[in-house]
Amino acid sequence: MGKAELIIVIIKLSILGLFVVLGIWSIKPYLVTPSFTPSAITGSINAVAIFFLSYMGFGLVTNASEHMQNPEKNVPRAIYLSILIVSIVYILVSLVAVGNLSPPALIKAEDNALAVAAEPFLGQTGFLLVSLGALFSIASALNATLFGGANVAYALAKDGELPRKFNRKLWFGSSEGLYFTAALGIVFALMFNLNGIASITSGVFMVIYLFVLYAHWKLKDRYRGNPLIIASGFIVVASVFLLLLVYQWHTNRSSFYGTFIVLGGSLLIELIYRGVTQRGFVLRELTLLKSKEEYLQEKLGKKFEQLLSHGQDRTP
Repeated sequence: MGKAELIIVIIKLSILGLFVVLGIWSIKPYLVTPSFTPSAITGSINAVAIFFLSYMGFGLVTNASEHMQNPEKNVPRAIYLSILIVSIVYILVSLVAVGNLSPPALIKAEDNALAVAAEPFLGQTGFLLVSLGALFSIASALNATLFGGANVAYALAKDGELPRKFNRKLWFGSSEGLYFTAALGIVFALMFNLNGIASITSGVFMVIYLFVLYAHWKLKDRYRGNPLIIASGFIVVASVFLLLLVYQWHTNRSSFYGTFIVLGGSLLIELIYRGVTQRGFVLRELTLLKSKEEYLQEKLGKKFEQLLSHGQDRTP
């Protein structure tokens, strides 16, 4: 799955790079000149709230921490580096798109705005090329989301927070959690349109991050968390979440209700599971300690075998 993701990302970045390199020369300056009218400022604020949601996906990097070497250093590096690279790509692509197509034309194009923006300097070939890039982008997002969801399910099952079935390997060596995640994705795809799915997912993501920030605040002394950064992050995420709910209420009521149904359903399943299994946080801590003990025993066993093998090699 990791190799497939790498290939897909290289292809879509190559297409976006071609879009930027060829389109930057045909930008019309009057289309990218900033406007400071009240309506423009209001629109910019709304755009910032929506744009903020695009950066929440970087949290998926942490889902791969169990498969990383030295995750304490490499996870923050991966997040900061990916944010830097994506920010540059976002800015350049937006500059070329807005600079080649007027705002009314972009709004009219809706979901295929980039493909339409490529037509002035690449013609029909550009439209097809960017459309192909969009397909690779969707495949990349699905791949990353499935991997992230399955990895979280695997980790939770290993810690005893989910049934052991989520930890079990099935076809192609993948955990059962992967197939549960894929099945849920198909259900949502059949029930909601693309905008509805994105809206519900964004709302759920923000609630998860609010709880993560709350947990980080509780553990800030143990993990040397910065109180100002944690509090600021909580306020910003909570504010954007409220803005999203207002936006859902006025534009897509089904997404508004869907967000609360997903959150309520998740809470209900959690309560039922804990009630049936009689699991508590103390038991979970014991499970984690046992997992760490087994991990250390495995590491020490391998080290002992290496030392023993090295000693036998030196024996005349």
